[in-house]
This record gives sequence, structure tokens and C-alpha cells, in this order.
Amino acid sequence: MSEPALQATATRTLLEFAAALRAAGLRTDLSCMRSLFAALAALEAADLRALHLCGRLTLCGSEDDVRRYDRCFSEFFLSRPSRPGVMPADPDQVPMLPGGAQILGADPDRDDGAQRELEIGATSPAELLRTRKLAGLNDEERAQVYRLIARLRASVATRQSRRHRSADRGVIDVRQTARAAMAHAGEPDRLHWRVRRLRPRKRVLLLDISGSMAPYAGGLLRFGYAAFRCAPHRTEVFTIGTRLTRITQFLRSGDPEVALAAASKAIPDWCGGTRIADQLKAFLDLWGQRGMARGAVAVIASDGWERGDADLLRAQVRRLSSLSDRVIWANPHKSTPGFEPLTRGMQAALPFIDELVAGSSAQEFAELLDRMGAGAGRRQRRHRVRPAETPVIHRAWVRDIEQTRGQTGPWERAT
Repeated sequence: MSEPALQATATRTLLEFAAALRAAGLRTDLSCMRSLFAALAALEAADLRALHLCGRLTLCGSEDDVRRYDRCFSEFFLSRPSRPGVMPADPDQVPMLPGGAQILGADPDRDDGAQRELEIGATSPAELLRTRKLAGLNDEERAQVYRLIARLRASVATRQSRRHRSADRGVIDVRQTARAAMAHAGEPDRLHWRVRRLRPRKRVLLLDISGSMAPYAGGLLRFGYAAFRCAPHRTEVFTIGTRLTRITQFLRSGDPEVALAAASKAIPDWCGGTRIADQLKAFLDLWGQRGMARGAVAVIASDGWERGDADLLRAQVRRLSSLSDRVIWANPHKSTPGFEPLTRGMQAALPFIDELVAGSSAQEFAELLDRMGAGAGRRQRRHRVRPAETPVIHRAWVRDIEQTRGQTGPWERAT
């Protein structure tokens, strides 16, 4: 067999093996397969044992993955070694792939069907759909992406509570230190420390379901459901268009389709006009000013096509910014090449938002969830507790204890 034919056979073998691993539940996307080919290309000779070890190193991330990989490898290569077109003539040797690291990369000199076939074989359909915009999908693909969005999960941002807990370092706990000193004739032998407890931060989502957002409205509702399931007691979801609708109570069902069907029936202005300023003012007057938006992570998902008063929108976004911890604006057109925030709504809100992010695909919604739960907001950074705020009497206690560390106490000398 010629070398090109041998390489084609080996490539087809690895792609079919990757498909078998993917069916068994392992992650075999483009980056994983590129790592496998690079590992094989670094070897002088690649037999079955070398392939087995390279696959373990590049495709397995846990003990469960290793067990599934070993079982799949045994069934694919060892149980049926005579499959036509899969194994080479010598079952003890898997041919080397010269330049294997470049086969899965973007090779400008390789413009044929093999490159396309290889990329499609190494990437699952779900992985490809994650990065595609909702506006360019057909009904079947959109339903698959909706299921991906509804299953998104991420961590939730935290804030410091008024309550404290014991810790190794932080602020000196005077009460606990004094209570412990009573057991040693009133002389403290060690310091007790405390820090503030952490609680999940509130999140408020304002989702634009107007006519200009029609291609993304279904995905936004699934995103709202996913965000609610991450923190059901700390998340509020509203839709904005020509009216303000609170749909939080409809998202409590464990089945996303049941929850979103109930929420859709409760929305009277689906694909209607866009009056962001009026609805944002209604939210702040009814709920936000009374506590729902105080210290919360506020997310506005809209393209910014405001038909109302832009000055009113500017005032309301500024008001929301002063109440909340962060304001994140998700625009579905942000990832479009050459995008500039030129709409009236975006121009009015831009000075008072903390982050302008994209929100048009499952991957971008996942990144938005991560941004909602990452880092400290403006208020937490501005009002963090500094060690210099410790009272003077506390520092005196620290000095006395450090000076007497290791010495015998008066109650021990008396005995």
C-alpha cells in the first residue's frame, strides 16, 4: 500500500475511533483530536500500545473517562481487528502520520475535501452549533441550540453578608477572644479572628422580546431559565417590549419546555414594539428601588432599538447603575464584524453600563453566565475591609501577645 493510501487509512481509522469514543461519552472535539495527532507525530513509531497511551493522555480527563476509553479501545481495535478499511494490513502497527499536528490545523495549502471531512469528523454537531448565531439557524437546529442553552450552568457571584464566621485571618473577634481569655485568668493566650460570610448576589435579567429581537427572543428565554436554575432564590427575570412582564414564577418547573410554555402565555407583547426606557422605569419604580436591584447584577439583553425617549432611557440606566453592583448589556450584534453601538438606546446607555457583551449564540450565552458570576463588582471593590481599620486596642493586644509568645503565664509560674 502506498504512503498516501496508508495515511488516508490511518486518518479514517482515528476518525472512526473518535466517533466511537464520542458515542461512549468522551469529549473528542477538534482541540482534543489535534492534541492526539500532535502526540502521535512526536513518536518515531506508533503501534497500538503507543496509540492507547497517547489517547489516554489527550482524551481522558478523569478516572471514569479512562475506564470508558479502555473499554472502547478494546472493542474497537482488539475485539474486531479484521474490519475492512479500519485497521492496516499489520494489526500490530498503526502507521505514523507525518505532520500530524498540522492535519487538524488551518493549513492554507490544503484546500480540498479531506480537510473539511477531517474537521467535521473531529467536531460533534452540538459543538458546531454552539458557536452559530440563532438568526441563521433552521427550526431543527434552533431547537437543538435551545436545549443547549437551557442546560447551561455557572457559578453565582457572591457578596459579603453582615454576619461573620470564624477564620484563621481577617478581623479580630473581640468577643470570642475575651471569652476564651476567661479560662486563663483573663489573659488572652491567642487571638480569634472572624470574616464576613458570603451570600449569593442577587441577579436581575431584563430580556427584550420586541420585534427587532424576534430571532433571539426564544434563546433569551432559555438563557433566563438557565440563569434562574443556577440560583432560584436570588434571580428575577423580566421581559420588556411595550410592557413589563415578570416571568420568574413561571420558571420554577424542572422541565424547561413546560416552564417556557407557561412564560410565553403570560407575555402579552411578544414581538411588539420597543420602549425600553418606559419599561425600565416601571421596573425601578415597582421593584428595583424597593430592594430588588440594590447590590444586584443587572443584565439587559437588547439590541438598543429604542422608540421612546432616549433621554429618559439615559436617566433610567443611570438610576439602575447607581442601585446595582454591575450593569451588563448583552447585544446580539456585538459579535458581528464592524459592529459599533450607534443605535439611540445604546448611545444613551453606554456611559452607565459596566460591560457590553455579545448574546447571539449558545457559546456567547455561556460566556455571559460566567461573567455574571465572576469577580467583584464596583461596590465590593470600593468598600472592601482594610486591615488598617482594626481598632487601636486590637493592635495593642496583638503586640502584647507577640511579646509574650512562648513565655510562661502567671498562673503557671504561681504553681
